Amino acid sequence: MKKEVNTVLPALEILEDDQDPPVGSQEVDLMMIFDVKMDLTRKARLVARGDQVETPSNLTYASVVSRDSIRIGLLLASLNHLSVLSADIAGAYLNAPCRERVFTTLGPAFGSLEGRRAVIIKSLYGLNSGGFSWRSHCADTLRNNLGWKSCRADPDVWLRRAVKDDKTPYYEYLLIHTDDLLCISEKPSEALDEINSYFLLKPESVGEPSTYLGGQISKFYIDGEQKWAYGSEKYVKEALRVIKKKLSEYGMSLKLKTNTVLPSGYRPELDSTPELEADEATFYMQAIGILRWIVELGRVDICCKVSMMAAYNACPREGHIKAVMHIFSYLSCHERSRLVFDDAYPNHEIPQKEDWREFYPGATDVLPPDMPEPRGKPVQITMFVDASHAANLVTRQSRSGILIYCNLALILWHSKRQNSIETSSFGSEFMALKTGLELLEGLRYKLRMMGVSIGGPAILVMVDNMSVVRNTSVPESQLRKKSNSIAYHYVRERCAADIARICYVGTNDNLADMLTKVQPGPKRAGLAQKILR
Repeated sequence: MKKEVNTVLPALEILEDDQDPPVGSQEVDLMMIFDVKMDLTRKARLVARGDQVETPSNLTYASVVSRDSIRIGLLLASLNHLSVLSADIAGAYLNAPCRERVFTTLGPAFGSLEGRRAVIIKSLYGLNSGGFSWRSHCADTLRNNLGWKSCRADPDVWLRRAVKDDKTPYYEYLLIHTDDLLCISEKPSEALDEINSYFLLKPESVGEPSTYLGGQISKFYIDGEQKWAYGSEKYVKEALRVIKKKLSEYGMSLKLKTNTVLPSGYRPELDSTPELEADEATFYMQAIGILRWIVELGRVDICCKVSMMAAYNACPREGHIKAVMHIFSYLSCHERSRLVFDDAYPNHEIPQKEDWREFYPGATDVLPPDMPEPRGKPVQITMFVDASHAANLVTRQSRSGILIYCNLALILWHSKRQNSIETSSFGSEFMALKTGLELLEGLRYKLRMMGVSIGGPAILVMVDNMSVVRNTSVPESQLRKKSNSIAYHYVRERCAADIARICYVGTNDNLADMLTKVQPGPKRAGLAQKILR
């Protein structure tokens, strides 16, 4: 407590006994919070009661780096032979000026200062504006003092021009999630030393990353070449511990062995078992939240099934919670999967570009006018698209599945029930392809705004429906169904602009098939081995 009070004192301006706080200030209480960390370190933190203060909404939002930006960063580290270091800023919020006009009365933890009033001049933890204040202050320092530039596509990705010792130009990257830093550079220690001169970095936190946002970062070697990998093993183990403890309260336990993500032949939309009680429904929602984060950490093999079960959060049934526990049983038997960000280029054969000038004149790939100069090696993008037609037996809605790779590194995945009801597999595949190209355009924009060149003649899009392939690769083909006209022309125009080229891939080789339906154990395992290591 004494250590924490000494840390917070510089953030307070102690008033004299006869001195009033500034006009318009709001009074807020301070409280001490105690915690024991995973390594049994005792921690006391003095925080402000932000719930007692009215704060404008424009002072409460603070963005953080997106997960796909982290995956891109780890890929670029391997691709351009850069090093990666992580660091944690000590008392990050206390570096930033307080954006709210607040004061407090000091309690007994302050010893002889007890009873004195103090104006809060630095952003204490607990204040509603704390995150916004810290992010704004950090951004100003990086931009104005250290020469970093925020990426327009992700404002928490920072880049800076640099030159390697061999005179090769490249970009250094700094990825920020509140006070957690990930620096990608030929000499990341020098970049972190510069930051340390403005914000104190915890000495023990500076080093090659082992964990970031709950996932494990590790090295992976392919033919002697170092790659970076991202996995969720520790998070999965902790999640299983929490779930098993909760199940023991109900006298239940997980299955000891299972090879399928969901029970064989199970259809959640047909489940008619009794609805869960309030406490059990809350547990169901908590379990779904844990599973969704596991998917974010790279467990693509459960993505489709978690998405299916999440649709019943509002009114889960007994059969639903048993199915969700089946997913945890699967994880307990398959907990070590991870994504490897392989920078090797794919060897897919890219189809020849057709002449679209008579059908979509003027269709071109428009480059962002403010994109930075590309530096470093280019990346090649490949996308797998699939749809399960009328997969939901009640609503007859189809499900889209999308995987987007940069080189051989999986960057984006998507599994979601389609909003419209399509009467043919052609229609559902076209809608999935439209969604995939929308995600693709967003990724292309982000790569370009990060200074990454997109190599190759075009993005290769793998589809397992020949009708879709013909309608998007043969200019003179005609659409027979007007209800799909928007998706039809959207996709064809992107092909005309040479943003994408559509080609056929067999159903058994379409990796996106994993994101559209429940599969038998052997087929799921075969596809998972091509995605996860």
